[in-house]
Amino acid sequence: MISKKYKQIRLFLKENNHLVSPVAIIGGFVVDIFTLNQIDQIFDNAILVAHIIIVGLMIALLFAKDTPWGRNFGIRDRSGVITTVMMFSFGGLFSGFFLFYIRSGSFLASAPFIIMMLALMLGAEFLKHYYQKIALQITIYYIAIFAYLIFFIPLLINVVNAGMFIASGLTSLLVIVGFLYVLFKINPDEFKMYKQKLGIGIGMVFVIFNGLYFTNIIPPVPLALKFNSVYHSVEKIDTFAYEASYEPAKWYQIFRKRSARVHWVSGEPVYVFTSIFAPTKLTTTIEHRWDYFDSDIGKWITRTTVPIDVTGGRDNGFRGYSFKKTLEPGSWRVAVTNRRGQVLGFVRFKIIQSKTMPELVLEKL
Repeated sequence: MISKKYKQIRLFLKENNHLVSPVAIIGGFVVDIFTLNQIDQIFDNAILVAHIIIVGLMIALLFAKDTPWGRNFGIRDRSGVITTVMMFSFGGLFSGFFLFYIRSGSFLASAPFIIMMLALMLGAEFLKHYYQKIALQITIYYIAIFAYLIFFIPLLINVVNAGMFIASGLTSLLVIVGFLYVLFKINPDEFKMYKQKLGIGIGMVFVIFNGLYFTNIIPPVPLALKFNSVYHSVEKIDTFAYEASYEPAKWYQIFRKRSARVHWVSGEPVYVFTSIFAPTKLTTTIEHRWDYFDSDIGKWITRTTVPIDVTGGRDNGFRGYSFKKTLEPGSWRVAVTNRRGQVLGFVRFKIIQSKTMPELVLEKL
């Protein structure tokens, strides 16, 4: 009975081969959307680790297909099913990374890295014939291991800094070397054929990841900007609440509650309020960098940088604010960064000189 059902499944996969990969990739993405919520949750990490283990097992099985053991168990005949499972988990991994990394950093500042995660997720469909190549499978597998450890090691140690990134990179090398040793034991002759390609591929990934990190392109995971806005006043009214006043957006700005055009009276402060998610027990410092766009030279000029200590553990994020009284009419932005300069996001607004305060709305935060 089982054999008959298995044959039916194989026949279905063969007849619908053109649909298998996209369904597997989309399926992994949909599962992640509904299951991955917070980067420091045990359940979320368990899902990602499970995907990493599944991909590793599927690659190992495919690597063993021409060994005596592989022939006895008919791995070659089952390679279609094995590849589909591998693609599903690849899709789940990179869609998960895409979701977590895009929540963590500014898309503009981290665009190359975020696009790479998206491309790897979609590439499993559009470039699926390349994914059949064992050397590329292992190289992409190493990307997944490194991308996961970038935020897992800081979660484990409760520290976010360059040292944790270096530790993540070294750990990723230890993991992939251990995996390669297993593949060597499974099929020594075939491993020797791919040894040079794998060394080059893994080395390139390691160098590229380090280059992206130290040029502040990789988002500052596990930190994430949950909320940000510009206000005319911010006051802490009790331990867990703030009260702030803002200019309401025009009636036709249906997707905006607060106006990004700030009518400013000389000498009055303008506030930027942010809420930063940080995992429980993690403490760090973020900065509000106030930049003014100088139209004469066409550049953003930093006017003030305000450090804010962040303590993790609050679901809606650690809340804090900065303010500035000395302003100039024109375009402003406040970059929310960590101490290394990795950007979590921007608050953009325009200062308009005014003689009177505009009509304001109070809200509790």
